[in-house]
Amino acid sequence: MPSKTQIEVSKAAGQAAIEAIIARRQKVGDADADHLLHDDPVEDPLPVIKHLLQQRQQRRHLITDEDVIDALWALGYIRSQNIPHVPAVIDRLEHELLELGRALKIPLIRLAEPLGLRSAQAVDHRILRTRAALQDLPRNERIERAHRLAAIPSKSAASREARWYDRNAIKLYDAAGKLIQLRRDHDELIDDDLAEQIIDLARAHREMVWPLTPDSFPTLRWMAQTMASIVEDLEKEYEDFRVQAGNLIPEMAQLVRGQYTARFGS
Repeated sequence: MPSKTQIEVSKAAGQAAIEAIIARRQKVGDADADHLLHDDPVEDPLPVIKHLLQQRQQRRHLITDEDVIDALWALGYIRSQNIPHVPAVIDRLEHELLELGRALKIPLIRLAEPLGLRSAQAVDHRILRTRAALQDLPRNERIERAHRLAAIPSKSAASREARWYDRNAIKLYDAAGKLIQLRRDHDELIDDDLAEQIIDLARAHREMVWPLTPDSFPTLRWMAQTMASIVEDLEKEYEDFRVQAGNLIPEMAQLVRGQYTARFGS
């Protein structure tokens, strides 16, 4: 198993991330935010990160994507600036932040940079390895998947579909997110019919719940079916929109074909 990737985070960058979290806590009326400032958070950012994670139960709706990302930068600052810490504690906090990021439906690719990673899949692997370790399994994403999939009924079609989602759910989710953003940026290039389909896709995208379980499959099926209809229309019309989409349309087409085959057979 390769060692965990880490990056150097300067004191200035770490300080900016910590101060941004506290400023957001103050903005939402967090009564403890001023107290965090008095504890010299630049010298010891751990109370800020722990406080943010404590909010995930009753006040999760007040935690933003930027809070989670900044907290990951703050952990990188702790590691790279030799601030006294227990590595196992930092690793646990990192995992809790990544799981919180998934619960908030932050695209995994946005969580990659503060971890020194390059892809959503690499972030997913880090999450799965830690989950495996927490279950006293070898720290390996394949073993974690096998353990999780073993709980799924062994009917061949269900197992085949489950295996496909395990490998491709993030790709499907991220491709949908890219198309939704593309529609926001270039709404003038499509008509109301296509816009309505993408709004339906965005509805499924919002309803997706992580971590991946069999309960997620209906939402993923809805997402794939909606995406299949969108791809069919895009391949016939909307040339200017296709130009803006670039390789996204072929990527989506491949994903919906794969999902269909996994669900119904070739």
